[in-house]
Amino acid sequence: MFEPGTQVAYIPEHALGDIKHEDVEFGFVTSQSAEFVFCRFWKNGTNGILRTTANSEPVSPNLLRVYKSRRQAQVDQTLVRVIKEGLYG
Repeated sequence: MFEPGTQVAYIPEHALGDIKHEDVEFGFVTSQSAEFVFCRFWKNGTNGILRTTANSEPVSPNLLRVYKSRRQAQVDQTLVRVIKEGLYG
C-alpha cells in the first residue's frame, strides 16, 4: 500500500529494474485504487516542477519503488497544492 506523499521511482519494464535508466521517472503518490497507484512526476532536469499540469497518472504498483528524490517538505507542499487546486485525480 502506497500512502499519499510517498516518494517513488517509476521503473518501466524495459529498464529491467535499473533505477539509473534514462526512462525512470521520480515523483510521489497522490492516491491508490484497487488496481493502480496514482502519481505525479517531476519534470526531468528541474527542481520541483511537475511534468503534467493536471491529473495524476495511473501506474501499476509493481513498476514503482519507494525512492526519495526530493526533500519531503517539498513533496508535502506540492501535494497540498495539487489537492487544493483539484489537480490530483
